[in-house]
Amino acid sequence: MSLYQPFFNGKIGVVDLTTRSVYTLDLPWELCGEHIGGATVNARLLSDYESDTLVLGTGPLTGSFAPASSLLVGTFRSPRWDHLCHVPFMIRSGPELKFSGFDFLVIRGSAKEPCAVSAGRGHLRIHPVPDTAGKPVLEVLQALKRAAPGYRGSIVTGPAADRGSNHASASVGSHGSFDRVGFAARMAEKNLKAVLFNGIGGLPFHEDHPALSKATEKMLRDAGAMRTRGFVPVLKGLADGPEAAAALRGKIGRDRACYHCPCPCMSYAAAGRTGQEREGLLLMDHAGWAALSRKSESALPLLMRCLELGLDPLAAGLALREDRPLKEALTAVEKLAAEGASIVEEDYPSVSGIEERDYRILGGGITPLSTGSTWTERAASALILGICPVFIQIAGRMDRTDLLRFLSSDAEEVKSLAAKLDGQVEMLLEGKIPEQGSG
Repeated sequence: MSLYQPFFNGKIGVVDLTTRSVYTLDLPWELCGEHIGGATVNARLLSDYESDTLVLGTGPLTGSFAPASSLLVGTFRSPRWDHLCHVPFMIRSGPELKFSGFDFLVIRGSAKEPCAVSAGRGHLRIHPVPDTAGKPVLEVLQALKRAAPGYRGSIVTGPAADRGSNHASASVGSHGSFDRVGFAARMAEKNLKAVLFNGIGGLPFHEDHPALSKATEKMLRDAGAMRTRGFVPVLKGLADGPEAAAALRGKIGRDRACYHCPCPCMSYAAAGRTGQEREGLLLMDHAGWAALSRKSESALPLLMRCLELGLDPLAAGLALREDRPLKEALTAVEKLAAEGASIVEEDYPSVSGIEERDYRILGGGITPLSTGSTWTERAASALILGICPVFIQIAGRMDRTDLLRFLSSDAEEVKSLAAKLDGQVEMLLEGKIPEQGSG
């Protein structure tokens, strides 16, 4: 039996929007042996299809007992840059796909009318979703509940993608995402409003995994990582984080974590007092909030509007440049969502010691809590294994060996896997489609 067999369903779903056809392929175990999973297997699968194809994939640890095993990766050739990009989607996105019966989902072609693709109980379907053009994300989600009832997770686009904005951002439900490289734009080109998941199944992981998970959490507690709870402590790790955190004083409610994550880095916020019953909106994008928070009291309603529009909050913050009255700021945000013009690339803040190209290849939005090659290697490893790339930085004392032990208890095999992971990280950062047998 393949080392990877307990960690995958062994199924690839293929959707052709042009012909409105769906089918299933067996996942070759030798493909996992060469490329491990996640972003690098996505890239390898993409080589078999057209250049505008989207591939959504899970890592071997996605949905497992490993900490923060929430990750789904969207791989595609960015319409903004001439290389592959890999966008991380968190919360429950990865487990929802894997528990729907598929490990990877290939979406090719283009639909004549707006549609959604759903995966559930080992079946794929294409659903028409009429009358959603230009509607805010929440209204799109309501329409999807009527068109494809029963879904548990979603990646959806909003008006910014419908209008061809260069700063459209695909959203995990209504919460936004780390897509700053055009995944939403590629969905819009395909007339694809959403990808829906109904993950009600599961996989029989190793018997020692619950105990290994508890031991890993204890290590994190002893190292002090558990004290970094909620959106604000993580936000303070950014260069301009303390000022951005001050803008949230008195507005933070309860914290939220992704699937199996012991260190929540998200929090709900509301304009009113935190004791109020309403949850407000979920703060997930640290760099996006830092950019918008320069607008002080206007930041929360501006972020809410960005999420409704499916618009990158970082781009909105940069477009505003200076503080404005809320009405004027909202008008500027609406304009950004309606235009194809880009923010000047030089305006984007440089990330300490991280190559801009590496940052874009890994989605352009992963919170940079570490610098240089440390950030790059950790983030890229997370996108291969199926682990949240924010958590893997918070858990600084945890190294890749701690994660690879979930794949094998054999020390020599773990050592071999670590060497293979190094090679896959290097391949990922080349931004190329790997050829068969290149692992």
